[in-house]
Amino acid sequence: METAWIFRTLAVTAAEIDFLDPALRGDPAARERGVRLELRPVDGSPVGSIYASPTVTLRPAVCRIDLLESAPGAADRMHWHPVMDRGEPGDRVFDPAIPADPPAWLAARLRNVDELLTGDGVLDAEARKDDVDAVARASADIVAWVEAALARVRRPWPEASHDARGMAQT
Repeated sequence: METAWIFRTLAVTAAEIDFLDPALRGDPAARERGVRLELRPVDGSPVGSIYASPTVTLRPAVCRIDLLESAPGAADRMHWHPVMDRGEPGDRVFDPAIPADPPAWLAARLRNVDELLTGDGVLDAEARKDDVDAVARASADIVAWVEAALARVRRPWPEASHDARGMAQT
């Protein structure tokens, strides 16, 4: 299941994930499980009558935060991708503050999300100002969702089969 907080020009998406790290394929520690958050630009077009449902399109992520572990509670693979190119992540950036306190690290970033929005495809600072403020106001709700999701994924891991890409089959 994926959850999204959709604002006018930005969205924060969050999902519980379970996959095999392709760089470690064949290694017993290849499995990573946790929570993935992404900042994504939003396109919307209100068309039709006032009663019509608007079209909302989430564009590829411009920043990703992966709160991943190689075993329940290990907090050993938590990182983020400050640079993304058309949805493909750049290098993993390991910040020791992430595993030390994932909710606090995430809350600080969400309260100042503008610093994370530097990639291609991101609206200019003035166009996204209201949404940056809205994300900051929603940060406590987003962090609460992440804390609950981390608690779920840290329970004893179930057996899982993974597809050709390495994602767990649900």
